[in-house]
Amino acid sequence: MSLRSIFLTSIVFMLVWYWLRAREIKERSLKAAAKYCENLSLKLLDEAVSLRSLKPVRNTKGGFSIRRCYQFDFTSNGEDRYLGEIIIIGQKIDQIKLQPHRID
Repeated sequence: MSLRSIFLTSIVFMLVWYWLRAREIKERSLKAAAKYCENLSLKLLDEAVSLRSLKPVRNTKGGFSIRRCYQFDFTSNGEDRYLGEIIIIGQKIDQIKLQPHRID
């Protein structure tokens, strides 16, 4: 094997690893959004979250992590649609924020 083929194989491996990890984190954020909404007697709409931003940040240990911000829609009464946001740093859910909404 040449050095070039080893390098290309490594790049492909890292891309596949990142893609699998990103899917896992997105699935975890969807479950967290659904549970958070359920605990507040809200309904998660569309059963989906969408990635809004992705950037490197420093974690609590001083190293670098990836900060992912996912957005989702929810309703409190079945008629109005509001936005929610989940922020994940590394693999840990940092916070979940909801737009002000009516409580019926």
